[in-house]
Amino acid sequence: MSRAGLPVLVATLFVVGVQLAILTDLRVAGVVVMAVWLWPFAVGLSGHTGLATLAGAVGGLCVDAHAITPFGLSAIIGVLIGWASSRLGREGVGDLESAAWWVSPLIGALIGLLAPAIYVVLGAVMLNFTLWRGSVFNVMWLNALAFAVLARPAGYAARLVTQLVPTARR
Repeated sequence: MSRAGLPVLVATLFVVGVQLAILTDLRVAGVVVMAVWLWPFAVGLSGHTGLATLAGAVGGLCVDAHAITPFGLSAIIGVLIGWASSRLGREGVGDLESAAWWVSPLIGALIGLLAPAIYVVLGAVMLNFTLWRGSVFNVMWLNALAFAVLARPAGYAARLVTQLVPTARR
């Protein structure tokens, strides 16, 4: 584990705590904003694949331990988000300094839009059809909006926690 692994792990557990204690009860139109998926996205934009996938796996497994959904499904989505955003981060796409200010919110909105849809589809593949209850489209749009608004602040928080220079600049 790199020198930033422990701070990312602690920050991930903090995000899980916020997710479970606050965001689960704070619903907009019955929809929960998935901060545990926003965090690996933010860490991934710094270009650190290992740290982003660590954040996605740990956050997802902790949330799945408290949910009635298939165990590991949130972790799979978190790892995919961390990996995909780290690929972009390594190329400098969405970088907080070199990219245009709107790039990371746009990517965040796309991640927030696609992650719930992939979650429901993978749940159906696992033969759990209860994930279709409610409006998947409401979940997609609300998470897209939340990720767009929170992408840059979460990116700065990830940069503060990791204390590492983005790998695209190395």
